[in-house]
Amino acid sequence: MRRSPLILLLALTIFAWAPLLAPGYFLRAHDAKHTLFWLVEFDNAIQDGFLWPRWAAEHAIGYGYPIWIFYAPLAYYVAEAFHLLGLSVVVAIKLTWTLAMVLSGVTMYRFAKRLWGTGPAFITGLLYVYAPYHLANIYVRASLAEFFAYALFPWVLHSFWDLLEQGGTRRIAIAGISFGLLLLTHSVTIVIFPPILALLVAFWLILRWRHAKQLPWKLTLSALAAGLLGIALSALFLLPAMFEGQYIAQDQWTANTYNYLDQYIYPHQLFDFAWGYGFSQAGPDDGMSMQIGIWLAVLGIAALPLLWRYRPRLGGTLLGFALAATLSLVPLLAISQPLWAAFPPLALAQFPFRFLAPLVLFLSLVAAGVIAALMQHREERKDGSPVEQTLRPVLLTLGIAIVFASYPYTKPEHTPVTERDQSELAIIDFETTFTDMRGRTAWAESIPKDSPKIAAYFADETLPLATLINGQGTVETLDHGAGSERVLVDAASPVTLQFYTYWYPGWYGTIDDKRVSIRYEGELALITLDVPAGVHEVSIRLGSTPLRTIAMLISVLAMIVLILLFLLKPLQARSQTTL
Repeated sequence: MRRSPLILLLALTIFAWAPLLAPGYFLRAHDAKHTLFWLVEFDNAIQDGFLWPRWAAEHAIGYGYPIWIFYAPLAYYVAEAFHLLGLSVVVAIKLTWTLAMVLSGVTMYRFAKRLWGTGPAFITGLLYVYAPYHLANIYVRASLAEFFAYALFPWVLHSFWDLLEQGGTRRIAIAGISFGLLLLTHSVTIVIFPPILALLVAFWLILRWRHAKQLPWKLTLSALAAGLLGIALSALFLLPAMFEGQYIAQDQWTANTYNYLDQYIYPHQLFDFAWGYGFSQAGPDDGMSMQIGIWLAVLGIAALPLLWRYRPRLGGTLLGFALAATLSLVPLLAISQPLWAAFPPLALAQFPFRFLAPLVLFLSLVAAGVIAALMQHREERKDGSPVEQTLRPVLLTLGIAIVFASYPYTKPEHTPVTERDQSELAIIDFETTFTDMRGRTAWAESIPKDSPKIAAYFADETLPLATLINGQGTVETLDHGAGSERVLVDAASPVTLQFYTYWYPGWYGTIDDKRVSIRYEGELALITLDVPAGVHEVSIRLGSTPLRTIAMLISVLAMIVLILLFLLKPLQARSQTTL
């Protein structure tokens, strides 16, 4: 069959995601608990009427935290879609992992096929899926957002490559959409991948300049337009993350074990095949693997002499991917410290080992080029694109060897999952165990040490939402939401009401459905407002800010433009046919 290499590729990926079919989960993986209770918080926000969630009400031991201001949410939208179909939290997350695993193989296969045909595409798809860091990201680190971004990397490269090869408004739209979705997937990717992408696209343009003997202005402007449209599409997340992210205490997420200065990789670790389920730490004795994998090492290194031998046909493309791999390698090592110091946003990446993701990406593509160079008598169509090829036995054997080499890394530490693990209580359990993981806002003077809500959480009682800090009266809880709180105040005289909720830009208050001013007070900077005497229904809700409103408008406009660009050519063709 013409599509048999892709079907075989998908069949061989089963070994990578089959552990997800087992009962339970792998709660001992680094962020595994987060993947479950963040979906709980995300779903609560959706149910509370927030189509674009910003607030996680149970975090900071009940004071709430703006997780989704600075944490890109696309992977959780995918999981939420499964959850809304009636699936449990853990099953929804498992399906999201599986989708991302399969998608990574498909997107890499399609891009490599576009470059060099089905044989090399089959191999590079398996290399990408079975890269040890890819498997560590799911079964050791449980980093859902980064794992999903990994699946989109090849699609972004593919879309920009096609744009520079063939141009056209539709390809501008596809490139813009792929880039925008990537930016909405993983926050750290925003500071890691776009600079490398921009340099690689510039390199491709230089190659076309040398070939055509003239500056490719039209293609340059098309690529720039696609990039800007992708940024605009993701503006509803990017702008608040950039300008409102400063309102959280970011230093607590970049210090101690999160300090990049203690996390550089030693060169020998890239080729150390030992495996572990522990954490990264200062020095070379990390508890998790930092390897690139034996087959990526062999095929990636083998590409270097081929750059010269096959330079007329493959050299430029291979050189571009090799340079991109080098750019991804350098930030992993201590020699890049001046680079990290010169670009402060990189500190938010926390761990230099995150550059293993683009390194694996480009080494996989280099490996595809090596396979293409070694294959003889490769036929091409008149336009230069490769024809469909049957899968050679030697490539099938190599593919099986790739799976076999990484199969030992596809075994998570399975654990049973309870209903509590899939509830708001999981957050309270986590933060009462790891007290340093309680987030705080920029206005709070310290991390909260206690909360009036903790005992109520554990006793499964109605949560106390607010208290009177001045005056006499009573406060009764009416409703606790994912970004809203409502209480009934009965006061004999004017009182000052304080909610057990962090103040953050966008919160507003109402008394009997009429807007009133609010402020923050106290060591934890909690939402506070004045209430007149009498019986009143008082509520607070997280609303928009001018910045968030502008960001949303930009994203909506970008979406409209991208849709129009995508449909422009078919509409023109239909108009010409009608005439």
